[in-house]
Amino acid sequence: MSPLENYRQAVWTPRSQRPLRASVWGFVLLMAAIFLWLYSPDGLGGVQRFTLGMLAAMLFLLALCFFSPLFISWSVRFLRLCMGRLTWVGGRLGIDNLARSPTRCGITVSTLMISLASIFIIAAFINSVRGSLISWVDRMVTADLIVSSSAKTAGPMNVPLNEDLADGLRNLSGVQVLDLYRLIRSTYQGKPILVESFSARDSQHVRDLPMVEGEKTKALSQMAEGEGVLVSESFKARFGKGLGDVVELPTPSGIQRFTVLGVYVDYSSDSGSVLIDRALYKRLWDDHLVDAFDLWLTPGTDEQAVIQAVKRDYGEKYQLFVSTHRELRETVVGIMEQSFIVNYAVLLVAVVVSVLSVINTLLASVLDRNREIGVLRAIGATQGQLKMMVVAEAGWMGLAGGILGLLSGTIISYHHVVYNTKVLTGWTFQYHYPFGVALACLVLAVILCLLAAYVPAREAASTNIVTAVGYE
Repeated sequence: MSPLENYRQAVWTPRSQRPLRASVWGFVLLMAAIFLWLYSPDGLGGVQRFTLGMLAAMLFLLALCFFSPLFISWSVRFLRLCMGRLTWVGGRLGIDNLARSPTRCGITVSTLMISLASIFIIAAFINSVRGSLISWVDRMVTADLIVSSSAKTAGPMNVPLNEDLADGLRNLSGVQVLDLYRLIRSTYQGKPILVESFSARDSQHVRDLPMVEGEKTKALSQMAEGEGVLVSESFKARFGKGLGDVVELPTPSGIQRFTVLGVYVDYSSDSGSVLIDRALYKRLWDDHLVDAFDLWLTPGTDEQAVIQAVKRDYGEKYQLFVSTHRELRETVVGIMEQSFIVNYAVLLVAVVVSVLSVINTLLASVLDRNREIGVLRAIGATQGQLKMMVVAEAGWMGLAGGILGLLSGTIISYHHVVYNTKVLTGWTFQYHYPFGVALACLVLAVILCLLAAYVPAREAASTNIVTAVGYE
């Protein structure tokens, strides 16, 4: 009889009731999580809906934690089937250790799952926000050059310019289309919003406005005729006004009513924006100032030559900044990356917690099986086989934790990006699955567990046979 078979008959008694008992609680928690995800009564605000979504995510993770012992039991069967007739003693002993204590190993797998799920959720959120913002900038700001004063982007930091500068910029060699952009602060129903304006008549054929409701070409044509306004997605989420509705805005000419011609994507502000044609804006607000001049160049034009011409003729006089589309894109990405620094710190904490959990579980497993390890040594198991047993057990737990972490992280991150963020900010982000991070998480889970097994494996291999066999 081989040492492996002797070991199995001597010390292993299967206990299948515990995984099934834990799975019942897991099923209850899973049903509660699904109910909260689907529960959407009227009258709940964005914060309350966001809170319910986060509570559902926590219950879903907790449900998978209770399912982890059953998952380990199923994994053991699958691994034994894959092992077949291989004579890898250390690997087989590691599998048997998982089968002996699915609940104890499930705790470690659950900790690893939660850590990896946290890493994946943050990575998926960052990847989705980055992808959505870059796509939005590429479609929303299609101008080759943006000219503004005192700041690179239109906003509270820049100094408005007189529109008389438009004639000089329009006559520059290589300029095909010139549009004038204005941004002011206003209120709607007593709450702060932004009012933006540009000449739809001049630039509608070069703009690629990302629409949520309405057709872009038709909406811009109607806006150019002064038939109404466009509102941002966050404006609709905040005030409930969409395509075909009427909004009333305060102007120097009194309260004015505008028909909503469409809803567009705008990540620049979560307070809500109203987009109006410049001609109508000038007439009602009696404001001829400009925050930025958008320049579209003729194909083949030397971009740097136009920039130098603007700086030479108007730069010093008006304190102008000239930004290219690429620079604006990089600025947006830079601001976004700075806002995610705290999230990267959370990733590091999650990794450290998972490693410590694996080390703690394996050390406890070695101490708990001290006498069994002594028996294995007495019947001929080598130190290398004992080390491989602990390392294999750690590797199997890492693989199980990685699979569950990816499963839970994918489901929760999709809900968080598509639903939670929308109800809280009014913005709709496109879900961009981070395939590279998914593969890295799976590999990282196994590698971290293998590294964490070093100390417990050395402890198991150095066990004194006489002392261990007499251990009570």
